[in-house]
Amino acid sequence: MKICFVVHRYAPYPGGSEYNVQRMAEECKRRGNEVVVFTGEHQGDFNNIKVTSDPQQSLNADVIVIHGGDVGIQNFVLQNIKNLPGKVLYLLIKPSESLVCLQGLKDAQYIGCTTPEDWDHVKKFNVEYKSHRVNYGLELEKFIGIKGNFKEKYNIPKNKRMFLSCGGYWPNKRMIELVAAFKTARLDDAVLVTTGYDNRHNLMPESSNNVIPLMVEDIKDIPNAMADADCYIMNSSEEGFGLVLIEAMINKTPWISRNIAGARLMSDYGITYDTEFDLVEILRKWRNRDVTAGYEYVVNNHHIKTTVDDIEKLLKTE
Repeated sequence: MKICFVVHRYAPYPGGSEYNVQRMAEECKRRGNEVVVFTGEHQGDFNNIKVTSDPQQSLNADVIVIHGGDVGIQNFVLQNIKNLPGKVLYLLIKPSESLVCLQGLKDAQYIGCTTPEDWDHVKKFNVEYKSHRVNYGLELEKFIGIKGNFKEKYNIPKNKRMFLSCGGYWPNKRMIELVAAFKTARLDDAVLVTTGYDNRHNLMPESSNNVIPLMVEDIKDIPNAMADADCYIMNSSEEGFGLVLIEAMINKTPWISRNIAGARLMSDYGITYDTEFDLVEILRKWRNRDVTAGYEYVVNNHHIKTTVDDIEKLLKTE
């Protein structure tokens, strides 16, 4: 089977969409499929995956998987679904009511849903009948960190609890607001570590005695950070899923998150909140939690093999 993934930018560029599509593409390739990625920005073929900006070389596939919308390349394909020879699976990622995304919602043969927001969206527009669960996942074994390495490398105080938040310093990550909440909580025995790979919006917090902002260039450091953290915090205003919560859970690290996307889906395994005021109260009362159930849930539901299993299952529904 020839499978084409559509995404605005592809690995080795950093970013959630880039990595998510890379993982799906490589798992499909391991299963013997012919795989190509149609993208607007790339650095050539990568890890034995053909990567191209040429629609003639990519969109003549049996299955076209569109990773979200409201971005140039994805929008181009969403607008041309009726002209494509293969079946189209539109992964919502972040549900949108833009005209082009609603057109894709109508024309795609399959819609991939994961979060409660996804399912609310397809119900609202009466396309639940062609919507299917696609649980996003990771190569979990690659995301298990080594305890002690991160604190040692970045000189994090070993005698203090470490609260952690990762991701690019983008507006939706709300890192500045997170720092303000953390300082308001006045946790004398703790530090907040934030990490990112991009500060183009100048939203990297300032360093202080209990806030340590970092630019982490080596992605391999993040699992080690997760392993060292006493708690992970996702303060984002919006996420496609929030795979960092899965990274925390596979390292048996408890988490706190705004009640969105993957956090809503997995709320039984962490603590969710609606405002930074709520977060302050949670931080002040924070105690260690049993993480066994969350770890087992992730192992059983959020491996990249499960993601591709879900895709294969829906393609066999005809």
